[in-house]
Amino acid sequence: MKARAILELARQEITRRHPTKAREKLIDVLSDHKLAKIQMSLAGLLPGGKMPSLVSKLLSGQEPEAETPQVSPNHPWPDLDPSSLPQIRGEVYLLEGCVMRVLYPDTHESTRRLLRRVGYRVREVKAGCCGALHAHAGYLESAEKLAERLALSFSDDLPIIVNSAGCGSTMKHYGQIFAPDAEGLAKRTFDASEFLLTHGLGEELRKTPGLPSLIGTYHDACHLAHGQKIRQEPRELLRQIPGMTWVELPESAMCCGSAGTYNVFQPAKARELLERKWKNIASTGATVLASGNPGCHAWIAQAAREKEACVRVIHTIDLLESSFSGLRPA
Repeated sequence: MKARAILELARQEITRRHPTKAREKLIDVLSDHKLAKIQMSLAGLLPGGKMPSLVSKLLSGQEPEAETPQVSPNHPWPDLDPSSLPQIRGEVYLLEGCVMRVLYPDTHESTRRLLRRVGYRVREVKAGCCGALHAHAGYLESAEKLAERLALSFSDDLPIIVNSAGCGSTMKHYGQIFAPDAEGLAKRTFDASEFLLTHGLGEELRKTPGLPSLIGTYHDACHLAHGQKIRQEPRELLRQIPGMTWVELPESAMCCGSAGTYNVFQPAKARELLERKWKNIASTGATVLASGNPGCHAWIAQAAREKEACVRVIHTIDLLESSFSGLRPA
């Protein structure tokens, strides 16, 4: 049995022996994008802006560390110039998910635009949580129900593009530990970076105005580097952006401490990892840090604000789209 399987089953056994309703309820809320948006909007009004301090403190017995992530509005985008686009050669699905669509809707739009730039159109479909949050916390029965619901939404054989590392990792492992009925999705799930690289985005990037004078570095999200074994694809694409200088991040594959909900349930240990990550980021002299997971994005961006550092934390996909259309406001 693989280590991943052992870990997931061990978490399931722990939740059975030591059930925590508050923990399960929090994950239920986060996995429903409508409820998550309401919760984050209300929690952001609390003094200090700490993530649901009461829940975090109750579950961990420690002072909370994670700020409440800010709900992001949908910013207007300029239309793509039809004359600059290739003919449509296929369609794909895009997983909108739960937390991702609340915190970073612009990243979904960046993903759509980049896919269209390489000839793919997104077939819109109402599809929610993939079950990753539940699976990572040991609630495999709930994760399986969400996975099966997702399989019904993506009922044909189109590729499924995912821009959240944790979601992609979970979906690629459907059928190994849970959700045998959703196993077919695993073979057609692709991280956005691997799909875009395979279908020619690198060549298109080299034609763009680029992002002159920026110094960039890249953080490997655990579920992308370890869970999906995707390390070089994002780097290969990012290095095609004209004008940017790239510096490798020391200990890039070391966890930042977010790990889904780890920074809520284990705030002290998560803080230690974040401080170590930030020390490495600062050593690069980077002005931009790219990563491919919403949890890493929010947690490292919090560190940047706390340090009052001039480092823009951005999703890999958003940075790639910026090469075509320029950096959007943070």
